[in-house]
Amino acid sequence: MLDSEDSLWNELGKLLESSQLSNYWEMITQFRHGPSKVQDWSSIMTPDSSNLLDFSSLPPPKHSQIARQLSKLVVGKLNGGMGTSMGCVGPKSLVEVRDNKSFLDLILEQIESLNREWDQKIPLLLMNSFYTHEKTQAHLNALKFSSEIIGFQQSKFPRLHLEGLSPLTPDKWGDQAYYPPGHGDFYQCVWQQGILQKLIDAGREILFISNADNLGAVVDPVILNYMDEFNIPFLMEMAAKTPADVKGGTLYQQNGKLKLLEIARVPDDKVDEFCDQKKFKVFNTNNIWINLVALNNRLKKGSLELSVMVNRKNVEENPVVQLETAIGSGLECFEGAVGLTVSRERFLPVKKTDDLLLVRSNLFSLSNGKLIRDRKSHPLPLIELGDFLQDIENFQNAFSIIPDLVDLKELKIDGDVRFEGAACLKGKVHLQGLKKTLVLLSGVVLTDESRQG
Repeated sequence: MLDSEDSLWNELGKLLESSQLSNYWEMITQFRHGPSKVQDWSSIMTPDSSNLLDFSSLPPPKHSQIARQLSKLVVGKLNGGMGTSMGCVGPKSLVEVRDNKSFLDLILEQIESLNREWDQKIPLLLMNSFYTHEKTQAHLNALKFSSEIIGFQQSKFPRLHLEGLSPLTPDKWGDQAYYPPGHGDFYQCVWQQGILQKLIDAGREILFISNADNLGAVVDPVILNYMDEFNIPFLMEMAAKTPADVKGGTLYQQNGKLKLLEIARVPDDKVDEFCDQKKFKVFNTNNIWINLVALNNRLKKGSLELSVMVNRKNVEENPVVQLETAIGSGLECFEGAVGLTVSRERFLPVKKTDDLLLVRSNLFSLSNGKLIRDRKSHPLPLIELGDFLQDIENFQNAFSIIPDLVDLKELKIDGDVRFEGAACLKGKVHLQGLKKTLVLLSGVVLTDESRQG
């Protein structure tokens, strides 16, 4: 237990640079005050059409304007995550997604395609964590790319003991003492490391930034045109909620101002209403567009006031807290920020092997680094592969060839199931390999069927 704030300040001062210390202290202060629950729930409204637009309402760009607008663009990717949820070692962006290409390979291919078509040099901005920085840079050094790649490492903050909030120290805990404090750290990093000014000096005014594992987050000239023509400072892409997205952040309007609402700020007795799809119909995809000049002007006045999220973990059975911020919280810091409802196709994250099976299947094809959805009139099937197949090695062993999923509605697997070759799955298929491995022979066709090992 620390005796005073001075003791905590001094301990943190030994672990952080002064510029990082003040930012971290603001997060700790906000954490001590507790999450600010929405006080007047009745004043919360679904955003009106001036604050939450529909993509279909945006004017298309004139062909003659696209090259000029692309010359102002920077593509950014949040690249701090590891592939641990799929049993991978190293940066998640280097995991193979499809056709022997990783997330990062596809991102580079998308930008190269735009550069060729429009005679551009669009730079790629990568925010890495201390987990991913070196391996990402090493991978990039082995590649040829026509544009500049600006890779930088985000902050490295010490975890705090839940009891007393004293920081974990590297002499005792090694790298486990530290964590990357969320993607909201982006703003201070590009400001303090001089990257923001460098981009503006090079004539780059608009940033499109998204999660590296979201395969649907591709540059859209229509949104770029809207950002440029209407001088929008900040735009957040939203998609229609499904039952899988009910806990995701959403937008609301209060006293005419657009705000972001995370579940941590919802009063306990209103959580069901928050998760319901009636009042809050959209969720944050974390596809963000930012006017860099507006961001620069705002940061000159001081750091952005971002909501702090508390991530509780255990380090060798010791309860700790990680204080994090999200890049989407920046929305409330800009007058004139808007939400934009986009197609679900712009939100295609690969979080688990369930998603990996989908994007590797014949439901999609690949063109210039972009995943193209075939048979758009059909909803994507529900896939639940179970704990055993969440490991990438087990997954690869199970699917030596990805089955035909065109007519699949639902696939649920429990345990060790293996397809020896090509297969076709239709309707609702439930497979179980809990008692012993379920082996399915090459050429098998399963239609509305359940099988056990």
